[in-house]
Amino acid sequence: MEQKFLSSNYKNVHFIGVGGAGMSGLAKHLLGQGLKVSGSDISETDLTNELINLGANVSFKHLPANVKNAQCVVYSSAINQNNPELKQATKRKLPIFKRSEVLGGILSDYKTSICVSGSHGKTTATAMIADVLISANVDPTVFLGGESVAFSNYRYGKSAVAVAEACEYKKNFLDLKPNIAVVLNIDNDHPDSYKNMNDAVDAFSKFIEGGIAVVNADDKYADKLFHSTCVTFGVQRSATYTAKRVKEKGGRYSFTACAYGLPLGKINLSVIGKHNIYNALAAIAVADLMKLPFSSVKKALENFKGVKRRAEYLGKKGKTEFFADYAHHPKEIDATVSAFNSARGKTAIVFQPHTYSRTKTLMDEFVSVLKRVDDCIIYKTYAARENFDETGSAKTLYDNLKNSMAGECWYAESQEELESLIAEQIKSYETVLFLGAGDIYDVAKSILKKD
Repeated sequence: MEQKFLSSNYKNVHFIGVGGAGMSGLAKHLLGQGLKVSGSDISETDLTNELINLGANVSFKHLPANVKNAQCVVYSSAINQNNPELKQATKRKLPIFKRSEVLGGILSDYKTSICVSGSHGKTTATAMIADVLISANVDPTVFLGGESVAFSNYRYGKSAVAVAEACEYKKNFLDLKPNIAVVLNIDNDHPDSYKNMNDAVDAFSKFIEGGIAVVNADDKYADKLFHSTCVTFGVQRSATYTAKRVKEKGGRYSFTACAYGLPLGKINLSVIGKHNIYNALAAIAVADLMKLPFSSVKKALENFKGVKRRAEYLGKKGKTEFFADYAHHPKEIDATVSAFNSARGKTAIVFQPHTYSRTKTLMDEFVSVLKRVDDCIIYKTYAARENFDETGSAKTLYDNLKNSMAGECWYAESQEELESLIAEQIKSYETVLFLGAGDIYDVAKSILKKD
């Protein structure tokens, strides 16, 4: 489905789940093309307010009447098939498209499309690549699955270059056909979408077909993807693009970037965490493939301020600093906590599990990572699209964790309980780090605002 096809055939487009970062970015793009956009979501956010200000008609209830003027419907993969708007669209025989199908159609209109995939880090790496292109005056259009500090979740550019985050959930990224496909890593992050790791590797292999692949040589599973049009990046193994003379100070890293064994120059990252070396190397590889000057790459990476919910500073309560991070997989938690241990004093972790299936499948890994933190509060599961499953619940995670931790461990079933626990314990910590991909971010900001 091409963008021209959308514009010529459908003047009124309705988005179900329009408040999501990926969905609202598409809605912004279509509004900019002169289409009429409506949408629905369950709550008001900064992103939905942006859309309303741009002229979209947004409802905060899912109702059949919301699609009455629609000529086609776009839905997020998080939407249940029993959604009343989706059922109404089916009843009316309206064309119905997945978000990834619309994104793929839009990207096909660009001469150069760069798509960034991976189980972890893709929002940050996509934003880094976008900043590098902007620094080099490429003027790209950008679609993010999160929010960049610099340009939120969408940026319109006038060039023939587009950059997009490619989500592997339900193999949606296979609807995208990029010229340059980045693979940061492959992990067991969506057990509800993949039978096993071989199934995941196979999907990523299909994703990189037909273009140039930029692949992490240090990743156990991404290593299986190498082919004739592939360049690699890494720190531990031999790769096309590498980081040498790596140094750390206060959780931030510097390194000498090398291409084909030759030094390009030194990079001093401003964002916290060793994992950001890999994100930066992916950006360096893409820039080199596009023959961009290293001076522009260096400037962009050193000035990169990150994305929201990635080691994001929220504010202070008394003398205690609040931070939030999207980490919801054991490897992401490990990377984020390790970075904060290097940069901060005693830290309390508040973790909200995201989906029952992920928690159930990776229970042992969650316990192994969390038992090593100073102290931990487990907050009720963000179920997202799933029904309750006690074996994968936050309470079960807490029960498995509490006796194996060196430090203290608590459980909070409600925001009120969480607020009470933090109020009782907060003076003991220099930092409270809120982890999770659910509503824990909004809960943290709410707690911070209260006296």
